[in-house]
Amino acid sequence: MANHRAGGGCTVNDLIDDEVSWPNHGEFVSHVNAVVNDLRKEDVLDNRESAAISKAAAQSEIGKVAGYRSLFDGTAASLADWRQAGPGKFSLQPDGTIRGSGGLGMLWYAKQELEDFSVRLQFRDVAPGNGNANSGVFIRFPDPRTPLADRPAGSCGTVGSARTAPEWLAIYCGQEIQIYDGTTGEVQKTGSVYNFKPVGLDKAGVTPKGQWNDYEIRAVGQHYTIIRNGVVINEFDNTPGKSSSRAGDPPTDLRQFLSGYVGLQNHSNNDLIEFRNIRVRNL
Repeated sequence: MANHRAGGGCTVNDLIDDEVSWPNHGEFVSHVNAVVNDLRKEDVLDNRESAAISKAAAQSEIGKVAGYRSLFDGTAASLADWRQAGPGKFSLQPDGTIRGSGGLGMLWYAKQELEDFSVRLQFRDVAPGNGNANSGVFIRFPDPRTPLADRPAGSCGTVGSARTAPEWLAIYCGQEIQIYDGTTGEVQKTGSVYNFKPVGLDKAGVTPKGQWNDYEIRAVGQHYTIIRNGVVINEFDNTPGKSSSRAGDPPTDLRQFLSGYVGLQNHSNNDLIEFRNIRVRNL
């Protein structure tokens, strides 16, 4: 079904607020029916579309399970629970986005570890000139603030650069879900589980540079699902016995965390990228 424009820069999907935590299923269904009735009166929806949306709302689990909660909503206050690890930075823009520059570093949500979850966000490639931004979303890594002496002997956080650089603890202990739509250079494109399960440009769901993209990463147990603009572009089982394609990186045997933190990568001043509307739902 087409996602029609509904005025004020909104689409029908924008008006059907299905991500918040509704107190009960009935209130959500009533909300959807009210939106549908208004849009039918305004000739945005026809009778067939209206009936289909109302039916889908009635059959959904919304209001029966927990909805998404915001980790970054475009305000400075919502950045208070985030920390920068390593060089570079993320800067809050006037339009409520955060822009990564410099690096290699990572902005991570330090308030809470996540167990089974869906994290959703929007990203936009704003790299200068004809280049494309190289970035990514880190998941399931342990607390970078833990001193080296307090990390388990032989663990992923006790080898290589992770010993002294907190951003490398995410690289060595978690998994990076890649963002890169460039036709040259890095061969692992958007949706790749970096160095473990690559995705080529033909499977990455590439959109024009400068366009906002919806990105969702689900982690349930050790099964990861990556979704771009509503389409699954990669799945990966983070089970033991898998080696990184880069020499020196810890294998999946040392990445068997059932909870961890999430972070956003800033790569360099040639890899400018913007993020907004970051939210999470427990699964």
